[in-house]
Formats: sequence, structure tokens, C-alpha cells
Amino acid sequence: MGLICLSSMAQSSAYRDSLWAIANKPQPDTNSVNALNQLQLYFYERGRFDSTLRYALQALPLANALGGEKSVARITYRLGMTYTNLQQYDSANQCLSKALASALATHDENLEVTCYNAFAILNNYKSDYANSIEFLLKAIHKIEASNSTLLKNMLPQTYNSLAYNFSSERQFQKAIEYGKKGLALNRSPKDERFRTMLYLTVFYSYLEQQQVKISKAYLDSAIAINHTIDNPAIAAIVSNNEGLYYQRVNDFEKAAQAYLKSYQINKEGGYRLLQSEAADNLSNLYWKLKKFQVAERYATEGNKIGKELKLYQVVASTFDVLKKISSQKGDFKSALYYSEQNKTYADSALNEQTRKITLSLESKYQNEKKEQAIAALSAANARNELEVVKRNRLLSIGGIGMSAALVILGLFYRNSRQRNVLAEKEKNFQQEQIKFLERQQQVVSLQSMVNGQEAERTRIAKDLHDGLGGLFSTVKMYFSTLQHEAPQLKENELFKKSYTLVDTASEEVRRIAHNMMPEVLMKLGLTNALKDLCDHVSAGKLLQVSLEVHGMNKRLNATTEIMLFRIVQELLNNIIKHANATKAIIQFVRENERLSVIVEDNGQGFGLQEPDETKHAGIATVQSRVNYLNGKMSIDSQTNVGTTVMMDFLIKE
Repeated sequence: MGLICLSSMAQSSAYRDSLWAIANKPQPDTNSVNALNQLQLYFYERGRFDSTLRYALQALPLANALGGEKSVARITYRLGMTYTNLQQYDSANQCLSKALASALATHDENLEVTCYNAFAILNNYKSDYANSIEFLLKAIHKIEASNSTLLKNMLPQTYNSLAYNFSSERQFQKAIEYGKKGLALNRSPKDERFRTMLYLTVFYSYLEQQQVKISKAYLDSAIAINHTIDNPAIAAIVSNNEGLYYQRVNDFEKAAQAYLKSYQINKEGGYRLLQSEAADNLSNLYWKLKKFQVAERYATEGNKIGKELKLYQVVASTFDVLKKISSQKGDFKSALYYSEQNKTYADSALNEQTRKITLSLESKYQNEKKEQAIAALSAANARNELEVVKRNRLLSIGGIGMSAALVILGLFYRNSRQRNVLAEKEKNFQQEQIKFLERQQQVVSLQSMVNGQEAERTRIAKDLHDGLGGLFSTVKMYFSTLQHEAPQLKENELFKKSYTLVDTASEEVRRIAHNMMPEVLMKLGLTNALKDLCDHVSAGKLLQVSLEVHGMNKRLNATTEIMLFRIVQELLNNIIKHANATKAIIQFVRENERLSVIVEDNGQGFGLQEPDETKHAGIATVQSRVNYLNGKMSIDSQTNVGTTVMMDFLIKE
């Protein structure tokens, strides 16, 4: 299922032509702005976002010139929605932030709720469902606290988005609950697009819960409403859901017809995200129908678009189809390549939070196993000690009662002594096992602690970037607005210094967030993150850092990449602080399962036996991270020559 932005107006083509005439008057005025707004709505509700963008960009400077603050805010909001549908997310976020700031400043409740819904859709497109749900709950709270009928009429739209997000998070019962709430309201009978999407969300949730018969009723309702509206994007989504249903009931021919219809609509309308999903569905379906040539064509097209839009799940799925087709042809070299690509993109598509939870559960499970083993060994040791005590008591009683049978007593004593020696050896062996298991438990605890630190770094970096960073951006926007409204402030030294400080603080927050958890490391991998780090350090002109990488075509697992990045980051910090170097070289060489990392500089060097702890604190941190990866590290440093740090790791896939 795909989510598309919706509006609430329907105009005839004749009315569109009349609006165009008003908008292009020789002397534009307020009526021209209103006409351009109506043209935006006309094309927007039909999913023709290129035309929407053109008229919005034409209306914005005109509205600014005429001084219509509310009009500017609403045009900016629609620009943000249009950029969202065109997958230009940075521009969308910027426009929506300006519109929301204006709504809060002017106490425009309708625009405020509209912006919350828009931010929810933007985050939904980026698969950030948690933030999306937060914005939707803000919208619902605002609507329920208001007495405005116009605001209450926005509930179906909000429930629709909320239901879709719960469905995307596979919380299908909640999706059904909010979907039915939206359908029960029926506040906007003239705008059936939201109702279509609500029916589709409930349909999909029932389908995923294997309640196929119930789901069909909601799909039929969506199809019936779709016949009454003129929106290609909605029609494409409806057809895609028809394909899902027919595929589930094994009617592959009808499923192919529905997917093909969705694909053609998306291609004609330029909805590339939905087009790639439809191509993926068609490639998998034609593979099942043994139409391999057609399957390959759609898989190739879906793969190409998926890479451009970073739709890793689509890319992984289409690579899987291409792999199976190559195997069918006997082209095993290509099949192997597609298999490796499938694995790489499938790993990239995994949710980072899911991996952290899995790692935490695994750590707890391993700790529990170690504790059970220690308890079992301790109990066995106690039983052995009790047996030794019993044997010693029997020996004493036998010695008193059988003093005459010295030979027999001697033999018995010798036998008992041998048993005691064996029991003592067994006791020592079990104690060594206990110590070994305790050391293993300490390693697992250390790993859990380090992973927790990295997770906290990620959270803090996200909070800094999205929270404090967003706040600074808003403050900068207010300064710019003040400067525009009061030009005399440009000459005010206090104003200029304040603006400079805010700008510097904003950059510092961005830098700190980037250093705590570089986004490029998570998205594009270790090699790209290291290149970014080297460029950042070299930009300072004090130290020129070069990076040489060999054999690093495949990504490592996320934890290993983070640890290696932190090691290089710490070594560069040491070089900058202590080495007085002008050049540094970082080398990554991977051969099969062996990875060699070398970091060298032309600085002043140091004596490894120097007592100065401040110089060696960073090395100790690096050593702990190398130990975490079960690696080995050696350091070669000569005074006034430089320092070379060599590390070797055994990489396990």
C-alpha cells in the first residue's frame, strides 16, 4: 500500500480554464493569487504535482508582494506537500516548518492541524512511523479540544493517516480500530478520497491477519468510491490493493491485470515511488507465472527506480527475482552477483531499532545461560565437598573401631586418599570453569554496555539534530523575518552579533550531532563515513588526511562498522591534539576474512613508556575497542619521525 497526499476540492476543466485566465491578468492582484491557489488545488487533488509546483511557485512571490500573510502561509504549506509527493524531503521539511511557524504565530488552528498532518505524511514517506504518529496525536488533541466544525471535519483525514501508520508498523488491530473510527465519522461527504484510503487501510489490515473474506468487503467499497472520483494516484493505489487480494487468493491472472493497471497509471502520472512498488509486484508475479522475460523487464525497472529513491526493500526483492531468473537461464555468475546484492540491500532494509532489540534480547539470553551453568557447577561442587566430609567421617570411625586391622585400615586409607585427591582435582577444575564462564559473562556485559552507549549516542544525536537543531533553525528564521520587516536592524551591531552567535550555535549543534553518530555511516557504510571524516578534518587545513581502501566492497555488520569508525575517529583526535602532524594516512585492507587497519602520521612521535597518562588515555580507549572486536594492535612510534598504529581483525560474516 502507498500513501498519497489528499486535498478537499473538485473543479471542472472549464472552471480550471477560467481560473487560468484570472491568474494571468496583465495587472495581477488578490484575485490572481486566489485563482492560482485554486489551480494548485485542482492539479493537487488529481495527483499532478509538477503542475501544482509550477502554480505554487508562481503564486508565492505575488502573495508576498501583496502582503497576504495567511495566503503566503497556505501556499508555503502546499509547496511542502507537493515537495513531499515529489520525494524532495529537505525542501518539504523547510516549507512545512515555515507554514507551521506562521500558523502558531497567527493562532490559525486550521493551518496548524493541517501542518501536523502534513508532517505526519512526510515522516511516513521516510518510514519514520514513530514521529509520524506523534504529529498525528498532536493533531487529534488539537481537534478534540476545539469547538470549530471546520476543524472537526479534519478528523477523518487524521484517523486515516494514523490507521495507515499503525498498519505500516504491523499493529493491525489498532489500524482497524482507527480506520473504522474515521469511517464512522463521515464528516466530509464531498471528499471521498479519505474514505477510499480508510477502506483500503482496513482492507489491508484484515488481509494481513488472514481474514480474507472480511477484507474483500472493504476492498469492494474502496473500488466503488474510486469510480466516482478523478484522482490517478488513488486509482493506482486501489489497483495495487486489488492485485494484493487476487494474489492472496491465488488468482494470479487477475492479480497481474490489477498490478499492470497500477503500474501504467503511476508511470503516466510520474509517481515513481508507487511505480517501483508496482514493478516489484509484477516481477514477482510474472516469475510465478513462469513468464521470465517479462519478469526480468519489470524487475530491472523496479530495481533502477528503487536504487534512485533508496527503497531498499524493493531493490532487495527485485534482485531476488533477477537471481532466480539468472539461475533458470544457467547464468550462475550473474545469479551469484544478484544474490550478493540481494543480501546487501536486504540487510540495509532492516529496521535499526529491531536490530538493537534483538541484540539486547540475545545478550540477556546468553547471560541467563551462563548464570544457569554457574549455578549447576556450584551445586555439583557442594555435593562433592559433602561427599569428602562423609568419607573423612567414615575414615575416623573406622580408625577407632578397627585399630587391630592396621593393614586393612592402611589399604582403605590409601584408597580414600586417592579419592580425596581426585575430588580436589575435580573441584579445582570446576572452579576454573566457573571463572571462565564468569569472564565470558563479563565480555557479554561489556558488549551490551558498548552497544547501549552507541544506542544512546544515536538517540542524543537525533534529539540534537531534530530538536535543538530545529529550534535554532526557527530562531534563525525569526531573525531573518525581523531583518526583513525592520531593515534598520541590519546596521545594529547587537543584532548582527546575536544573529552570528545563533548561526554559530546552530552549526555547532549540527557538528556535535554528526560526530556522535554520523548519518552517512548508518546509510552508506563505513567507507563513505571515513571519507566524510577525512574531508572534514582536512578542511581545517592543519592536518591533511588521505584514505586508502582495498577490498572493502561489501559492508560489514553495523556494530563492527561503528567500532572501526570510533577507533579511527579517536586516533585522528589524538593526532590533532598531541602529534603536531601535517599529514596522516589511513589504510583499510581486507583479504577474505582478514582486515588490516593502519593509521600513520608524520608528527613528533612519543615514547611508549612515557608516564604522561593524558597522552595514553586515547590509546587505552582505542585498545578497549580493538579488544571488543577480538583484534590485535601494535604501535610503532619514533620521536620526530611519527607514529604508526597497526591493527588486525578477523571478520566473521
